[in-house]
Amino acid sequence: MTGKPRGRPRNYDSDQVLERALHAFWRGGYSGTSLDTLAEATGLNRPSLYAGLGDKRTIYIKAMRRFQAYAREHFGQALQPQQADCSFADVVVRYLRAAIEVDGDHPEAGVSGCAVISTATAEAMMDPEIRQVLEDVLGEMDTQLHDRLVAATESGELPKGADIAALGFLLASTAHSIGIRARAGLARDAIERQVDAIARILVPVE
Repeated sequence: MTGKPRGRPRNYDSDQVLERALHAFWRGGYSGTSLDTLAEATGLNRPSLYAGLGDKRTIYIKAMRRFQAYAREHFGQALQPQQADCSFADVVVRYLRAAIEVDGDHPEAGVSGCAVISTATAEAMMDPEIRQVLEDVLGEMDTQLHDRLVAATESGELPKGADIAALGFLLASTAHSIGIRARAGLARDAIERQVDAIARILVPVE
């Protein structure tokens, strides 16, 4: 009788496998996701996982970096000015809606919240490399916002005296809160109903 092959399947797709691993960690967290869970989620056995992606910790970090790139792209696009913008409040609305897309409920994958914040905060206390991933994700969001707010003051979208440090902190904190509330089960439509009002509070339209 021929034994079951131990190597990678011929149709092995590393991006797809990493995406499935990301979803598994996103649902169960780092500690709650076993190698057996990863094997089932990815369709690979343990030797194939090790050969293709590394050990559990390495796979986790790779998966979180993948989420980081996903978040960077979506938030970056949302912050770009558009011809239809009537005020900077429209940019804020777009940014917060991007937070819902990135960190809100994804029923098709069974995940919700920010993958990194939802899973890395506990591990960051003990693991410097995981802590670095968390710091990088938070820092990148802060930098994206800061650069856009600086540009907005230079273009006249925001007044010259605007406190961009405070505004950036509030926007990032609101985005994080969206992810936390989605993780806690708050319905997507309930979050969406708040977005326009929040934007007008943070950036009043004259």
